[in-house]
Amino acid sequence: MGLLPLSAGCGTDRPRIGRPISLLVPARAGAQGGPFAQELKGLIERQRLAGKVEVRTRTGETGARAMAGHPADSASGDLMVTGPALVALAAMNGTGGLMDRVTPLARFAGEWLVLVTGRDSRFRTFDDLAVALARDPGRLRLAGRDTGGPDHVLYGLTAQGLGIDARTLNYAPLPDLSHVVAATTEGSAAAGLGGPRELAGHIRAGRVRPLAVSSLERLDGLDVPTLRESGVRLQYANWSGLVAPGRPAEQERERLLDLCRAVADLPGWADACRAHGWAPMYLDGDDFRQWLGTETRRTKAVLGDLGLL
Repeated sequence: MGLLPLSAGCGTDRPRIGRPISLLVPARAGAQGGPFAQELKGLIERQRLAGKVEVRTRTGETGARAMAGHPADSASGDLMVTGPALVALAAMNGTGGLMDRVTPLARFAGEWLVLVTGRDSRFRTFDDLAVALARDPGRLRLAGRDTGGPDHVLYGLTAQGLGIDARTLNYAPLPDLSHVVAATTEGSAAAGLGGPRELAGHIRAGRVRPLAVSSLERLDGLDVPTLRESGVRLQYANWSGLVAPGRPAEQERERLLDLCRAVADLPGWADACRAHGWAPMYLDGDDFRQWLGTETRRTKAVLGDLGLL
């Protein structure tokens, strides 16, 4: 998806917010939330688009409440790093309550997911795995990370696309990608999910075999079909973006949107995406809000099918 044009121009005409900015990274922002916030901090400060940028992290219940736009956090003026966890919270709590308590600013980038199997697996292609899942979905252990997280959601969406009852999937939530790779390589899991950059070394070494990617088109350097090519009509990414808690005044909202557009237009942002293996997916303002509504409805349906609502 292309970048939207800057309304404030470039160079010395770039928008600037004089006050300091605090980027809040809740616990549920995902593993890439921290690096994403640090990249934004570096770019904003180097280009002097705002005052000093502080990155703050929160864990446990406080992080979840911050993601939901808890009133105590709304007063602080924090910008919150967000991603699929916001969508999952909205799906579980109702779109009206949560989405009315935050102001979507921009979706910046995302990470596609790669479905892999072990080197010695009998599943040589995605079709092989799909046939086995259709026959007996509960028999195959599928490895991923958090319950209800992006990996789990993608398995559920894939099951829906294959006409399989997602509730019958045998999902194994593991602590991190290293455990997912280990379970896949040793054969205790039939398949695993991870990002292209995270899995690149394991794929090159032959420890895992890629079967499909969740992107719209094939990825450079990874000769593997998309899920769409394999008959599952979906695309899905673990994305990162920003929301503001509460309802800032319209002039403040426009300043924040101009800031987001300026960052996304910087060559340094494209460099950061390449360095981290992120796909640029810039979308802002009302378009971002509408996309969040659509994504929330899709996520609510799959979480229901997975038995998590």
